[in-house]
Amino acid sequence: MKRMLILVCLSSLFATHVLAQGNVGQRIEDLTRQISAKVTAQATAQPKTTIAVVEFADLEGRVSNFGRFVAEELITRLYETNKFKVIERQLLNKIITEQKLTLTGIVDPASAKKLGRLLGVDAIISGSVSDLSKTLRVNARMISTETGEIFAVASTEFVKDETVLELLGGKSSVSGSDTTNGGAAKLDKFVPVTKDSMGFTIVLKQCKLSNTAVTCELDLTSNDMDRGLGFSIGPNTNPSRLYDQAGAEHFPAQARLGDRVGTYYVESLLVAGVSYKLSLRFEGIPTTSTKASLLRLRGSILLGMDIRDLIVEFRDVPLVK
Repeated sequence: MKRMLILVCLSSLFATHVLAQGNVGQRIEDLTRQISAKVTAQATAQPKTTIAVVEFADLEGRVSNFGRFVAEELITRLYETNKFKVIERQLLNKIITEQKLTLTGIVDPASAKKLGRLLGVDAIISGSVSDLSKTLRVNARMISTETGEIFAVASTEFVKDETVLELLGGKSSVSGSDTTNGGAAKLDKFVPVTKDSMGFTIVLKQCKLSNTAVTCELDLTSNDMDRGLGFSIGPNTNPSRLYDQAGAEHFPAQARLGDRVGTYYVESLLVAGVSYKLSLRFEGIPTTSTKASLLRLRGSILLGMDIRDLIVEFRDVPLVK
């Protein structure tokens, strides 16, 4: 039954993804509703299945931000169905590093079994990303930690729209960077970057490095109506995150939205047309860092009983000192 639930979720996700229109965030929202409905229809009184989702690699074993994005979204959406216990990413990475396990792309049976013993995981979801020129083909595998064998598969193709190309690193989201020195960006100044998403205008003003802490400052404006906006903080809440130039993941230690400050959650009503300050503080950044490879802003839009995700990404962000 547990295997059936995982297969239903992933098959629904992948089968629908290429058909849905709009940006990736909108398609993920639609998939979430479908996955939740199908899991509810299949589930009975079975206990929750414990799963681990690892990063998706290309055919040469390299992990891009697209592969990380697929894994992150699967973690979020499967958890939100309330049918699964999902191992937190930092704990998973810690065990992988300590035990020297092979857990990207094709997972070997020995590593799958060992992870099952260490974390009580029932199944591992992994997969590969193949570049087919105009699309990316994603093949997912569900591996039993009891036997180490693949017991289900799913696949789909992602059209290479602007969002997918940015995740692949095909274009920079930070405009105005000086790339005169042999293509290397000057990191002593930062040109604010503006993005529009889900009815909000988001301006990344700067990310400043002080000792081992980075503070990213943004301006947020709700364009056409009053909206509540909240941000979770801490690794167990699927919050915003910053990846340093070595690819290490960091979660906010503190957030400030307008006059609200939080170390676990911060929320405020954004009056239409008014600019609000958002500040996110990340700690444990190497002092030698000159840029953040990815700043992933994740919030919750609150409209009465309706809650929607706000996800905006900025890449190759210079760290101002």
